[in-house]
Order: sequence, then structure tokens, then C-alpha cells
Amino acid sequence: MNKDIQKLFKDVVGVSLNSDQVNSIAQQMDRRFDIREASGFGSVIAIPGHAAAEALIHFLKTEDRVVEFFERMLDEEGKFIYDSTVKIAYKEDMMRVLDKQRWIFDAATKRFFRDPFHAEQLNFLKSIEMIDLRNADDVGQIAQPIKDEMVRLKIEDLSWQVTIRTYRLTAESGILLRDLLALLLAKQNLSAFSTEVYTCLNELAINASKATYKFLFEKYIAKPQGIDPAISYHAFMDLFRKELDAHGDENLSKFARDEDKYFDIHLKSTENSVSCWCTNYTTVTRQEKLRLMQKLHFTIFGDNLSDLLDDPSREGAGLGINLVLTLLAKLSVDKTPLKPVFYPDRTKIGFVLKRADLARPAATA
Repeated sequence: MNKDIQKLFKDVVGVSLNSDQVNSIAQQMDRRFDIREASGFGSVIAIPGHAAAEALIHFLKTEDRVVEFFERMLDEEGKFIYDSTVKIAYKEDMMRVLDKQRWIFDAATKRFFRDPFHAEQLNFLKSIEMIDLRNADDVGQIAQPIKDEMVRLKIEDLSWQVTIRTYRLTAESGILLRDLLALLLAKQNLSAFSTEVYTCLNELAINASKATYKFLFEKYIAKPQGIDPAISYHAFMDLFRKELDAHGDENLSKFARDEDKYFDIHLKSTENSVSCWCTNYTTVTRQEKLRLMQKLHFTIFGDNLSDLLDDPSREGAGLGINLVLTLLAKLSVDKTPLKPVFYPDRTKIGFVLKRADLARPAATA
């Protein structure tokens, strides 16, 4: 069910109907429905509007049934039912949200009709919200049908998102990422920015993979050799770089597969913006967080940080961040366009590009 429809529908029902009216209309759809049983309030206590609306959502379950209930509300509007006249609050807002999701209203019949072609588009987009490449033997075999379907979609104003989950970046997964991003931007009429945005996202994906690999490198290679990054960070990073120089990510990606240590690459489109970000599911040290914040031009609080922040050997922000910041400065007016979020068990970093910013002369030059 579309989240905007669900949220607004609960407001419409909660403000417009008392619990008896909710019960009466719901019983038109299923005689077995009982609002007091569904809400858990029993037969004595008055049921608040928000509780009745919440119970109704659980009963209806699907978007089609929510729309049907709203149709029945429209049919009952103006009638005196259970102590009050039905008057629908936020009706025009609900109409607009449904129209945005291609529910076409016919005033003569008081019914909403769903364009079946749009429904197919929605089902397709739902199916690719997660593209899992962890156990994919042939990425091209997965990618081609997706690209073919997306080319046929007419979704200029449709909000959607795709997540690619993988253990490593390969040439094939890089092509898939590039093509998906190009299609996303094309649907937004922003194809002119494909190269810059892809470069930024690719650098973030590389950093996400390296964060995962550093965690695994510490566990399987550095620790058995007695090297602890908390004590000997320089020695740890030197050893880590030698591993990458000698073997690339071949050894470390095997460890990632064994432990199911993946990272995610996210693409999202809305009417007003395009956003890209990466999530790695590893912990980040305080030192690395501070170094990253320093590079991203965030204010840093605390004492005795000068030695830490001035140490050029502490990677922290990862390679390529300066390039990303340079490109984003041309595409966004935000002073800190690259945003990190440090969760206890994962780190997310990415950017949001607003269409209004991309339309300005500096971005299009």
C-alpha cells in the first residue's frame, strides 16, 4: 500500500467518522467486521477516532480495499448516520493523492478506476526494490530484463527506489548500476548529469566496500598477526593497502561471502529530487568518524582533536571523497551536500540532488 495514501486515509477517517459510522461502512464490505473487537476497546469505552482508523487499516489491509472504503464514504456523505451527518475532511487532499497514484475518479459513478498499465508498472517497480547480487552467477542475465522493462516505463512523475545488495563491485555490477542510474535520471529529464552523479555514487560504493573489507581484514589477517588498528593504526593501514595492491578485493570478498557481509547501494527518485547513498553494515571508529566529518566540512566538537585530525595517514574519509565533493558543489547549493549517518551497527552516506538546484545555470554549465 502506498504510504501517502495510508497516512492520509487514517487522517480522513479519524477526523470524519465516529466509530459507529466506521463500523457501519466497514460492514457493507464484510458483515463480520466489529470495530470494538478490532480496536480492542470493548463495549463500554468510547473509541477515539485515531484508534478506529488504525483498526480499520488493519482490517482493510490492501490499497484496493482502502479505496473501496473511501468510495463508500463518498456515497454516504451528507447522510445522517449514528448521531451525526457524514462530512468528509481532507476530501480534496485524498483525491489528489489517489490521482497521483493513478486512481482515476469518475464523478458520475462515484468510483475510482485503476489504470491496469500503471498497475503493471507499480508491480514491476515493487519487484526491483531489492536487486540481490550476492549469489548471482550472471549479473547480465539479471540486468537485461530489468533494463528492458525500465526503458518502457513512463514514470516521469513516479516516486520509486532501487537497492543493489552485493559483496563486491565488479565490472558487471558497475554497468548495472550505471544503467539504472542513467534510466532514473532520464525519467527525471536529468540525463545531462549522468556522468557526474554516477562518478559520485561509484566512489561512495567503493568506500562502502572498503569499510566492509577493513572490518574483515582486521579479523582474518591483521589480528592473527598481532596488529590492532586501535593501537597501531599506521601499521594496520599499511598492511591493508598492501593486501589491496597485491590481491585487489579477491581475498576479502571471499571473507565477505563467508560471513554474508554485504553493502547496499540505493537509488531513489521523487518528484522533486534524486538521491543516492550507500550503507555498509560495519562499525566505524571514532577517529574515522571525525576524519570523515572534517572532510565533509561538518562542525566538530571536542578537545585535543588537532593531532587526530591533522594526521594525514588516517584514511577516515576514504579515497575519492574530495572528487565527490568537487562534483556535488556544482550540482547542489547545500554547503554540506554529502551526508553521513552513523548508526550503532552501520554507516550510511549519500546525497540528495534537488531538481531546482540542477536547473540553475551553475549546474547546467
